[in-house]
This record gives sequence, structure tokens and C-alpha cells, in this order.
Amino acid sequence: MNISTTKKELQSAFNKLSKTTQLKSQNPLINYTYISSSASGVVLHSTDLEVGIKTQITASINSPGEGLFPTSEMNDIINVIEDGRVDIDISGPHINIKSEKGISFDIATIPLQDYPTIPENKHELIFPIKSDELKELIDQVIYIIKVDPTKPALSGACFSFKEKQIDVVSTDGHRLIKISNQNKTNINGSFIIPKKFLIILNAFLQDTDEVNVIFSGDHVFCNNAKDVFYSKIIDEKFPNYDAVIPSENPNKLILDKTDMSAALKAASIAVNKNTNQISLNFREGKVFIKSINQSDNKTVHAPLKSAKYNGDECIIGFNLQYLKDAVSKYPEEKLIINFKNESSAVLLQPESKNINITSLIMPVRINE
Repeated sequence: MNISTTKKELQSAFNKLSKTTQLKSQNPLINYTYISSSASGVVLHSTDLEVGIKTQITASINSPGEGLFPTSEMNDIINVIEDGRVDIDISGPHINIKSEKGISFDIATIPLQDYPTIPENKHELIFPIKSDELKELIDQVIYIIKVDPTKPALSGACFSFKEKQIDVVSTDGHRLIKISNQNKTNINGSFIIPKKFLIILNAFLQDTDEVNVIFSGDHVFCNNAKDVFYSKIIDEKFPNYDAVIPSENPNKLILDKTDMSAALKAASIAVNKNTNQISLNFREGKVFIKSINQSDNKTVHAPLKSAKYNGDECIIGFNLQYLKDAVSKYPEEKLIINFKNESSAVLLQPESKNINITSLIMPVRINE
């Protein structure tokens, strides 16, 4: 195989392809990039056997063929060569890369017969969505996802297509977020998309206006004119999230998001780093955040002056970081917290009918 392209084309391609590279792996093939040149163009592909990226580059094809690049070495070479044309020749176990100014690199490669095949996209179930809407969905749910080999079902976000509604849900067992929208597709079923793929997809969405998320077999695909991103779907049963969201929450706290954010920031000064616990206190018509660090003899009492609450007195314990995350992601300035008592799940739900987001946090037992 012999082709001629540019540093800019290679740099753009390998910036994407390197996202699937793993520094430590028992399978050396995943740290190689596949290249193929034919009458239809030049295609590069990389995968970690879970997530894959395929992209095209503009190049002159002197002779067709295929081969494997060692991904990290190619990145190093691309970074040191000057701008301009780059000639690439693959012959047997060797690759020659020559820059326009004559700098030449000879590196070894490996046989490609064992390289994994690219899964076929049969375009079976298509979910069209505007890129900015999908990006917002990912931003809202991804921060909760915790990759845990012992809990694979929680290592991604669940896209649940019902008859009239699409739910996008993530949970780590201590908190949960659900975003609901109208289902305008003919898809029916649930698909758990891994966190790594969502991270890659989120970066890719910056350059597009609208995308199709396609579920085909046991993979999910997303593509534009030059790139194809795909991932295995997590083959696990996602928890029954509707069962853990309480339907009755007689107590409602209304306050300003900025007021709550400032109180949480103040409370972090005295929080115990081992427990990360704070308390939300409802006493004598007053609402305040409190944190205590007995070992350092610190206490913070932060009143929530914008709070409106008429319920019973109680104290609810929280993990500070969980509450900070939920408040920071909350989409409106008017913050609404619904709850039943100090031991039940707490919900943050906007009143606007145009924003159907439910954020759930489980309370913790306070040790003061």
C-alpha cells in the first residue's frame, strides 16, 4: 500500500482514533490502527474491543492495500514532522513514513489477519436527535455514572424507549437522574450505553448539527460524513428506576439556586473529609445548612434566606458532593426540593412543564 496525504489529515484522524487506545492491555491489537486504501478512499479504524472509531482521510492512492499502524508511535511521528505532504508505504512487516522535507521513519508492524472486524450497522433502530439536545442529555447524566466491573449495568446510561416516552437514566445506587422526552420513534426497548462511548460521542457532537443514534444488534452507532463511532451495548438489566422514585412527597422546599450553592460552598469549609456529610435543617420556620468537623473543632451554620417551607421540623443528612452536583446541574434558578421525611429519597424537580428532569438523592445518617 502506498498513499500520500498531509500532516493535518493524519493529525485530525489520530486525535479521534487515539481515544480508544489503552496503555495496558493483554491484547496488543487494540493499540494498533487499521488502515485501508481502495477505490472508495482511505479509511482508518481503531478499537478497544468495546468502543470503536472509523474515519476517512483525504489522500492520493498510489497503490491500494491495508495494514496496521502502532497508534502511539504514529502519534509521536505526526507530532514531530513539519506541516505538508506525508507519504506512507506499507510493505510486509515494515512501514515507511516520509515527510515533505525528507524526514523518514521506518517502523515495524504486525500481521493484520487477527485484527477485529468492524461490526455491521444494519440501520435497524434509528433515533434522530439534534446534536445540542443529545449533548445536553449526556452532560446531565454522565457525571453520576461510575464504571464498576462488579455492577456493569450501572456503568452506562440507560436509554429506555416506551410507547410515548423516552427516558434517559443514570444511577450509582446513591443518586439517580432521569430525563424524559416524547418518543417520536418506532423504537421499543432499553439500551445501556457505556460511559466511555458517551464521553467520545460528547466530544464529537461539537462539530455536527444533527445525528442519528442507531441501535443495531448488540451495538450502538453514531456517524457523520467522515466518522463512525460505535460501541457494544451493555448486556445487563438496568434497575427498575421508576420503582425507587417516590410518588408521594408532601414536603416542599423552595429557594434560590444561588443561595443554596453559596451555602453548600460555605459548608464545605467544615465538612469532615472522611464522611463528607452535611445536614439540611428545618427548625422553627428557619432552614439552614450545617456541617461539623469535630476532630478539627469546626462548625458552619449557613442560613438559606430565600427558603420557603411550611412543613414539619426535621433534619436530612446528605453527602455534600452529591448535593452540590445535583444543584449545579439543576436547570432553573428556582430550586424545588421535594421529600417525605429524613430517611426517604429526596427529589429535585423543576416546576416548568418544558423541563422533565428528576434528580434523586438518597439521604445519609448524620453522625454529629
